Amino acid sequence: MANKIAAALPLFLFITISARAELLKLSLLEKPTPVFTLKQDIFNGALSADGESRSGSQQELQPAQITAAQKTIAEEIFQSISYEGYVIKNAKKSALLNVSGEFFMVGEQDQILDKIKILKISKNVVTIEYENQPYDIKIKGDENG
Repeated sequence: MANKIAAALPLFLFITISARAELLKLSLLEKPTPVFTLKQDIFNGALSADGESRSGSQQELQPAQITAAQKTIAEEIFQSISYEGYVIKNAKKSALLNVSGEFFMVGEQDQILDKIKILKISKNVVTIEYENQPYDIKIKGDENG
């Protein structure tokens, strides 16, 4: 009888310990999930202070941000567009512009790449308009003086 009790006791302890471990595992699985909160929607804009989403175009930019954005656009334009020269034919001026490696022969009031409008062509400078902002591009080779 003592042998049966001695054999049953470890078996009983093993079952109870493993049952407690299973209960512990189940209790970990039943924890409530944390509430998901959206801090910033990178695809459609940002959240306002009250948690309502605003689209990116409706966000109000500070004057410093607007100035910085315009400087960035201006730098990109000056890096990607160069004024190579001009031709006068039948009293009409045409400019040769290099836009990111692609050459365009354009006249005043022409539009290239559906974004850039040529406003004025002169001997040393061509004036373009991009997003309703005028930019002066100096003729190539005249950057330093």
